[in-house]
Amino acid sequence: MPQAIAPQVETSPVPPNGYGRLVVDVVEGPTPVQQIRMESQPVVNGRGRTSYKFTEQPVVLCSVSPCAVDVPAGNVLLGFPVIGKDGMEVELVNVGPDPSVYRRSLSIYEDRTGGTRVLGIITTALGGASMMTGAALLPIGLSRDNGGLTMAGGITLGAGTVALVLGILAIRADAPTFRLGSSNHFPLSAGAP
Repeated sequence: MPQAIAPQVETSPVPPNGYGRLVVDVVEGPTPVQQIRMESQPVVNGRGRTSYKFTEQPVVLCSVSPCAVDVPAGNVLLGFPVIGKDGMEVELVNVGPDPSVYRRSLSIYEDRTGGTRVLGIITTALGGASMMTGAALLPIGLSRDNGGLTMAGGITLGAGTVALVLGILAIRADAPTFRLGSSNHFPLSAGAP
């Protein structure tokens, strides 16, 4: 969670009546911040009934953080970029009549997938097939007292198990990761330097 430290920003003296002042700061540095507005569009189905489709409409709240904005008191949806991915993360922030600070640490998406993941998928598939073959051969060899079939089933089952485990580990080692961001919303007076 980001520390409760208010950034230095210039603000107007007092927000208008019915508005609250929100200071928005992003820990990773200057970042554009969007305000998300929900817009409804009527949709008429084949039976003449109207339902509504809601869409998110991002509007630039501030082009670079940190910034101080006066918004209507109540709930506000803020959009922040995701590092490493062309996407936006939306957060619900309650703005009261007293000035407050909203500090955000951005989410990070790392897509490090490559050849190891492909090799892991192939190894897992072959290991699973080998395990099933070994699991079928081993009991047949044991029931017929056939040493060659028993040995082939045991080796195939063991090798298949090892290949399956190594394949799964390779897939996990090369998988994309997503670290959720975090936020801290506190009164402006609490984070004054």
